[in-house]
Amino acid sequence: MNNGSDTILAAKAVTKRFGGLVAVSDLSLDVRHGSITAIIGPNGAGKTTLFNLISGLIRPDSGTIFFKGERIDTKRPWEIPYLGISRTFQNLRVFHNMNIIENVMTGRYTHSSGGILSCAARLGAARREEQKIREKALYWMKFMNIDGIGAKKLKEVPFETQRIVEITRAVAAEPELVLLDEPAAGLNITETKNLIDTIYRIREIGTTVLIVEHDIDLIMEISDHIIVLDFGKKIADGTAKQVRNDRKVIAVYLGEEYGKQ
Repeated sequence: MNNGSDTILAAKAVTKRFGGLVAVSDLSLDVRHGSITAIIGPNGAGKTTLFNLISGLIRPDSGTIFFKGERIDTKRPWEIPYLGISRTFQNLRVFHNMNIIENVMTGRYTHSSGGILSCAARLGAARREEQKIREKALYWMKFMNIDGIGAKKLKEVPFETQRIVEITRAVAAEPELVLLDEPAAGLNITETKNLIDTIYRIREIGTTVLIVEHDIDLIMEISDHIIVLDFGKKIADGTAKQVRNDRKVIAVYLGEEYGKQ
C-alpha cells in the first residue's frame, strides 16, 4: 500500500472493543512525516487505546494500521520498535533501581547485534558493543540536557527528570516516529515549558511526534495538526485554530470559555 510520501502513519477504519465497550470506533487518521500531531479528547476517548494499537500491545478488531506503507496491526509488540517506532507511557515505565545511563541504554536494544550468550560471557565483541551503546546513550543524554547525572539512580532524581529520562530512552532508539503519552502529566509551568522546548528539538532532528496530552495550552502551541476523539470516534481534525473554533470540540472538550479566547 502507498500512503503517500508525506504520510508516515495511517489508520484505516480501526475499531477496538473491550467487551461491550467500544474504545476506538471506525477511526481513520493520517500522521504527516516530520510533524507534531496531537491526539486530544476527554477521559475515555480512546487516546491511549490508540497508542496501544499502534504499539502492537493490543490488536484491532477490524481495520488496519500502516507505518511507512507497511501494515503493522498484525505485528507483535516486540517487532514494532525494530520498524522505527518508540513510545513513552502515561504512567512511567522505567527502572527505578538502575542508574540513569543504564535506563537510557535500554532504549538502544534495537540497534544491538550481540546475543545473550556472548553478553553473558563478556566476549570482546560484546564489550565493544556495550561501549558503543553507552557512548550513544551519553550522546542522547547530552542532547536532552540530562548529561552529568548518568550515575544517579533514577529514583534519586525529581519526577520531571524521570519523565525526561523516559523520553530520552525513547529518542535514543533513534525512531522515525515517537509516541508521547501525556508527557506533561505532573509537571509545573516551568517544567512544561522545558518539555515544549524538548519536543521541538526532537522534531528538529527529523523525528515525527505523535502526542496524547491533556494540557491544552501545550497542544495548541506545539501542534502542526490536532485530532480530536470522543468515545473512540474522531469528531474533528485540523490546525490548532480550526480545532479551537470547532463547535463540537468546544461542546465536548474545550468548553465555552475556552472557545471565547
